[in-house]
Amino acid sequence: MRATIAASTEESLHQGWSLTAGDRILYTETRYLVYRQFFFNHFVHHRAQLGVYLRLNDIPVPMTYGPSADESPSMSAVSP
Repeated sequence: MRATIAASTEESLHQGWSLTAGDRILYTETRYLVYRQFFFNHFVHHRAQLGVYLRLNDIPVPMTYGPSADESPSMSAVSP
């Protein structure tokens, strides 16, 4: 994924891309939106699932994009 994005140009990211099943087109969007929706949003989705799993198992949820509710007050003042 990183190599694909690094090799992409602005022009190539605005080209269309289609998900197909045989001859049937299931989904069409620009490459930029496909990368964002399929990869980045999917990563965030699984990160949220991990947080739920940790909470259900009484394991403190680590900081992701900032302090979590499970971080100690002294840790929340520390910037990542």
